[in-house]
Amino acid sequence: TCALPIFGKGGDLNSARRLLAEIKTDDPARQAQLMAAEAQLLRDANQLQEAYAVMEAATKRFPKNPDLLYDFALLAEKLGKVDVMEAQLREVMVQAPDNHHAYNALGYSLAERSVRLQEAYGLIAKALDMAPDDPFIMDSMGWVHYRMGNLAEAEKFLRRAYGLRKDPEIAVHLGEVLWQKGDKSAAEKLWREARAKDPQNDTLRTTLARLRPAL
Repeated sequence: TCALPIFGKGGDLNSARRLLAEIKTDDPARQAQLMAAEAQLLRDANQLQEAYAVMEAATKRFPKNPDLLYDFALLAEKLGKVDVMEAQLREVMVQAPDNHHAYNALGYSLAERSVRLQEAYGLIAKALDMAPDDPFIMDSMGWVHYRMGNLAEAEKFLRRAYGLRKDPEIAVHLGEVLWQKGDKSAAEKLWREARAKDPQNDTLRTTLARLRPAL
């Protein structure tokens, strides 16, 4: 199945989906993987509604597969279905209580939308307890502090995260904190770094559109 993503990216999505459909297996875990792979092909082709339908069917068929539930949650959020996302992530927490990704994803989503910030903080703190060296969870912690108005704490966590991983998303968040603290040249430097790495990054584009720096 290694060639399947190449089919999808090359435009021959239907061939790739047919190939997946032809793979027969009695193993439920493998069946779940195949459905997730089909959804990934559709996601890569930017057919998000189709991908959502495949993942929705997959989670109904395999409701005890936390990996599927997690992937479905992220896809639901991408489509603005935040209630579905939250329900799926909470089910992951029930089925796999040590899955720090689920706590982080829900906490970050709440922080990003500036809702239930105390709850967001608690979820991210729990994720960070489980995975204290994960730069993406540090990024979430920095972001929830920012949303709560704790700029010094936000900067501390985001600098640590960016020191561990020079990810464009982390750069955008750290840049916004520095911008709000008045260090606009440092913010612009970070945003230029992020743009050089990933010019199409959604977080970067929305942040630049909102703050309008002179890059």
